[in-house]
Amino acid sequence: MKKFWFIIVWLLTEIPGGYAQQTPAEISIRITDEQHNPIFGVYMIHKKQFALLTSTDIDGECVLPSNLVPDQDTIIFQGMGYETIEIRFGEIKQYPTVCLKELKYDLPEAVAQGSTPEELLKKAIGKLKKEKGGRLPVCRYSGVAQYEKLTLCRDTVVEYRREYGHYFTSGDIKTRNTWDQTYRSYLVPEYMARSYNLTNDGCDTLTPMSLTYEDIRFDVGTRKIFTLIRAIQLYGPLFSGTHHYDIRAVDTEDPDYTFTFKTRSSSYPDLTRISCKGTFVLDRETHLLKSMSFDYIDYQLLRQVLLTNQRKTNSPFSTRATLTFAYDSSGRYYVRSCDQTTTWKFNLGSNFILIEQPTRHQPAENRLIEKEAFYCFDYQTIPSSQQNNHLLVKIHLAQRYPTGIYNPEIFQQLPPLLPTKQAYRDLGRYMPLQDQFRANNGKPYYPDNYILNSDIDKRSRKIYHTNLRETQKQLFELFGHVPIPMK
Repeated sequence: MKKFWFIIVWLLTEIPGGYAQQTPAEISIRITDEQHNPIFGVYMIHKKQFALLTSTDIDGECVLPSNLVPDQDTIIFQGMGYETIEIRFGEIKQYPTVCLKELKYDLPEAVAQGSTPEELLKKAIGKLKKEKGGRLPVCRYSGVAQYEKLTLCRDTVVEYRREYGHYFTSGDIKTRNTWDQTYRSYLVPEYMARSYNLTNDGCDTLTPMSLTYEDIRFDVGTRKIFTLIRAIQLYGPLFSGTHHYDIRAVDTEDPDYTFTFKTRSSSYPDLTRISCKGTFVLDRETHLLKSMSFDYIDYQLLRQVLLTNQRKTNSPFSTRATLTFAYDSSGRYYVRSCDQTTTWKFNLGSNFILIEQPTRHQPAENRLIEKEAFYCFDYQTIPSSQQNNHLLVKIHLAQRYPTGIYNPEIFQQLPPLLPTKQAYRDLGRYMPLQDQFRANNGKPYYPDNYILNSDIDKRSRKIYHTNLRETQKQLFELFGHVPIPMK
């Protein structure tokens, strides 16, 4: 009998899962900075499998199963704006509080002659005043513009898209309500060079081109760049003041004034809907904002309003961006150029609404990256007699279902906004890219039955095409055909 009880005790002590060696089912991890402030949105990546395990919430916390990975395996802690570190999982279980060091700019603080940094910022903010919006949405400004997009899945380009046409916008107006319903930003292409939309492995054409079904949602035509621009206008540094940002002047070889900025942890996401870090440059003579670069930017907009019961939900993607600014004859600013890279971290579930759709299904597993670029050649005020709903309806139809002529001479003269070498190589495996451009010449971006949400007959299809092309024709007659670019 004594021998029997000895065996029982030995089993409880030595066998994994025995009561004497029982470990907690989950481990709670907390990530802080050097001042012990929680860090939001830190990724934990299993180094061996390069798999995303989880990310921290607004309190800098996350929970992992204690047996998720072997103790000897390494976990990568990656937070935007912080140094990346690697720790064995066994050490994390023993010491579940991790401290990350902030990435710092090794630049001395500048001394502005004649003006303090606070005075310079105040002058710059005064030149970025928002306009009063009307009760109904209208487009107040137009300009000739260029747009490009590259979509990559698992490091392979699966779409390349170039557009050249008219840009229409309401300008940087004040919001009338939470939903910002009167703001508008559209690009209506007259010329388009569009590849096929390939599947995630680049081996075949993608069918369907958009889908909304429970947690499966994607839309190949999504443009995130204009949403980003609006988010910056509403909540970015200088555009919304400085009280939600830590801003300091730095000394560089650039003759203009350079500042670094970072969203205060106490402000996001309750007081401002942007978490970001980067630099901006002010003209030394005029104090006008010239450029703004984001090392990272996490913007919320409407989704944060809808997820009132899930405040700690972070964005499903991370973004880097650079913007430049210009000014019209009246001194009103506009975005001259913008380029951004969107890297998807998570698949869409019930936590994310349709405005955040990726261009491909399962964006996390497919390592979806969306690169977009925009350039506005000029910026003109639309005559007040044309700032009405009648014109807005035409612009909305033409941009929602874009189509354009493929003219190789025009696109040869337009400087590419994004790198093209990989696009020609990857997409050319399916068919020479120039042949894809020619095959899509004059075709609407979406198939007819997607546009009308039904299987239409030939007569209805003909009527649709007639209406779309007639609308485009009226717009180009009203605003002029876009000029042939000069080398």
